[in-house]
This record gives sequence, C-alpha cells and structure tokens, in this order.
Amino acid sequence: MKKILPYISIISISAFVGNMLVIGFGFGTYWQTLEPMVFMKQFTLQFPNLLPPTMGILLPALIATISLVFNTKGQKIARKNWTVALVGLVIACTITTVYHLPTNLGFMESRYSAEEAVSKLNMWMLLHWVRTAFVFISAIYSVKAFSLTQNN
Repeated sequence: MKKILPYISIISISAFVGNMLVIGFGFGTYWQTLEPMVFMKQFTLQFPNLLPPTMGILLPALIATISLVFNTKGQKIARKNWTVALVGLVIACTITTVYHLPTNLGFMESRYSAEEAVSKLNMWMLLHWVRTAFVFISAIYSVKAFSLTQNN
C-alpha cells in the first residue's frame, strides 16, 4: 500500500486541480454571464452535481497525502514537500469551508438581492482562484516529493 500512496496523492491532487479549473473557467464564467436571480436558480441545480465528484477526488488526495507525511519521517526533504502539498490542500479546504460553502447555501436559498448576489459571486470567483492556486502548488510539491522518494 505504501508504494501506491504517492500515485494516489499525485493523481488525485492533479485531478482536483483539473476539477477546480473546470469549475472556475466553465461554471464560474458561465454563472457570471447570467442575471443574478437566474444565476442563483442555475446554481441551485448545478452545485449538487458538482459536490460528489469534487469530494470523490479530494478525499483520496487528503488521505494519501496525510499518510505520506507520516510515512516519510526518515526522509526530511521528501516529508517537507509532502507537508507543503498537504498544507495547500488544507488551505483550499479552509477557504471552501469558511467562504464558499456558506455562500453556496445562500445562493441555493436565493437569500441575496441581485446586487448582493453579484458581489458574492465576484468574491466567490476571486477566492476560487486563490484556492485553485493553492491546489496547484500542492500538485507541484507532490510531484517534487515523489521524485525525491524515487531517487532514494
């Protein structure tokens, strides 16, 4: 199992980057073209379909990367890289938990006025790109960590 964990981590983190790009470039830019009230209705229909595949990609990334941080205790530089990869994922999850999920529920409940919805969506997109950058950094560091463990 230890030999497969780096592959699970790299593949799932990379898939998560792809997922984030699809959400940002595909859905996010589409949502920004809609009238605010239409957007919230569309979001209510689309978000529940985005959540399961996102979690299905994120959970293996987190579990494998956490395991690799613990499994590389004797490899200082590799462990540091796995830790950076994990921190990037945790930061992305924190942004999601603190801003995106509560805002998503507000969109789904049509809780916001048109002006508030536009403002919230613009902030949603900005923070989406921030969390995407952290996941991208995680992908880079997971590959670095893997290459370090392959050379030892």
